[in-house]
Amino acid sequence: MANYATNIFYASTENEKDLDKVEKFLDETFCDCYLDRAEDSIEGEFFSKWDYPEKEINEMISLLESKDKIYIRVLTHELCNEYVNFQVFSNGEWSYR
Repeated sequence: MANYATNIFYASTENEKDLDKVEKFLDETFCDCYLDRAEDSIEGEFFSKWDYPEKEINEMISLLESKDKIYIRVLTHELCNEYVNFQVFSNGEWSYR
């Protein structure tokens, strides 16, 4: 049985269409996805197998209109294996922390 990592997600942008795309992508891609939408942000939690879902998140970003105007952060942890990963996307770039 695969271990599942918990992803704590946050994104903010003034581009409502991009928030719609983020919400739809996360909801359709990840099982047991919980999202809370505000006017200019979305936050939530979802699960991925083993570790940070880099391929899926990059696919989501490729769909956005205003990549340089969205702020995204994802904290991924899988405590059984002591795995932690923190990613920040800002000004169109990833910074790994």
